[in-house]
Amino acid sequence: MALMQEHDEAVPRQDKVLYRAPNAADWKRISWDEAFTKIAANIKKTRDASFIEWDGNVRVNRTEAIGHMGSSAIKNEEAYLLAKLMRGLGVVYLEHQARL
Repeated sequence: MALMQEHDEAVPRQDKVLYRAPNAADWKRISWDEAFTKIAANIKKTRDASFIEWDGNVRVNRTEAIGHMGSSAIKNEEAYLLAKLMRGLGVVYLEHQARL
């Protein structure tokens, strides 16, 4: 989400991002669509592998393998939406550094 923040119109948006494959030594430029697809696949894989549905007789629906650290550079509305997204994924390690 922070990748898509409002920006200064005088500064052009990047149309490519740098990506380094696992165990690779060099970086390559990929499109935003390809980057988001890779990010989503990694989140899904990690969440599926670590998802905890029950803790005894209590349904918890959480993952302890993903954490989120918010940014003080985003607006309240963006922070709210990020928190909702993370909670929807079952993330319990959720922080925000709003006091910088």
